[in-house]
Amino acid sequence: MRWIVRVYALIPDGEGRYLVLEEYFRGGQIMKFPGGGVHPYESLSEALRRELKEELDATPASMRHFYTTDFYQRSYYHDSARLLAIYYVVELAEPPQLMNPRSRLYWLPPSFMALTFPVDRYVRRLLMQG
Repeated sequence: MRWIVRVYALIPDGEGRYLVLEEYFRGGQIMKFPGGGVHPYESLSEALRRELKEELDATPASMRHFYTTDFYQRSYYHDSARLLAIYYVVELAEPPQLMNPRSRLYWLPPSFMALTFPVDRYVRRLLMQG
C-alpha cells in the first residue's frame, strides 16, 4: 500500500475562527483547510510554504505542529493508498489573497465548517475541544 502525505494550515484570526478554502477539485466542490500534497524530496515545511503561496499568495510568519494522523485513513481520492496528514497552526506574514477565481475563502468557527475530508473533520473536533 502506498502513502499519500499532505500538510495543512490551521490559520486562526484571534476570534475563534479559522481560514477554510472552498474550491472546485476533481469534479466537485470541496471545503478544506489550506494546504495539500507533499512533493517528492520536499520537506513538510517546504510543502506547506509552497501550498500557502499557491493558494493564498502568503508566507508563514510562524508554524507550530498541531496534529498528525494517528489512525488508519484511506486516501479520499486513491482507493489503494493510505493518508498521512499533518496539521500546523500558522500565522501568516501578510493577509491571504485568493489565487484561484473559482475558489472562496471563509473565516469560520469550527462548528460552522462543512469540511469534505474525514481527517479535516476530526481536526475540527479537536479545535472545538479547545
